[in-house]
Amino acid sequence: MRKYNNMENKSGEAKVQKVKNWSPVWIFPIVTALIGAWILFYHYSHQGPEVTLITTNAEGIEGGKTRIKSRSVDVGVVESATLTDDLTHVEIKARLNSGMQKLLHNDSVFWVVKPQVGREGISGLGTLLSGAYIELQPGTKGSVPAQYPLLDSPPLASPDAKGIRILLEKQQGGPAVAGRSGVVPRLSRGVSGNQHLRHAETSYKLTSCSSMRRTIAW
Repeated sequence: MRKYNNMENKSGEAKVQKVKNWSPVWIFPIVTALIGAWILFYHYSHQGPEVTLITTNAEGIEGGKTRIKSRSVDVGVVESATLTDDLTHVEIKARLNSGMQKLLHNDSVFWVVKPQVGREGISGLGTLLSGAYIELQPGTKGSVPAQYPLLDSPPLASPDAKGIRILLEKQQGGPAVAGRSGVVPRLSRGVSGNQHLRHAETSYKLTSCSSMRRTIAW
């Protein structure tokens, strides 16, 4: 009877074996996923700042093609150009190169470089073959705004130009031409800016002139 009971106990025991869930086949997809994650991290961590430009006309501006330059050096590219929600302006999204954040300040200026004819002659002839591009004039003061206006022509004077800015108003007289020098006898004193009409008066903005303590305009 004892032998029978011992045999019965031994036959009732179940052997438990561990099931192998891991297989060398998983090595390849795991390594591929890790490499893909590293590539994405490297791409986004090395991207430059995004810039939003607002203009009334995107003539000559193409996403993925139009370059942004500063002092004839490529510093970014336009990514897209779409209409604003109110359909009155064009919103341009651009991406600067990595490390170009230092070019952006509150007084940074963007404008389109393309062939133009003015009093000083023809400018932008180099874009006839290469196409229009956006010039960036680096700023020096203030924090980065949410968006920048995109000008159709270069500014008449840089934000840090030495001198003073004067607003002149008169009721009669011929129109002032933007870019024309303001002069006193035998001496140029400044550059006239854009003309603005307000009621019956005409105002002229002298955007840059030499420092003079006593100046009379007529």
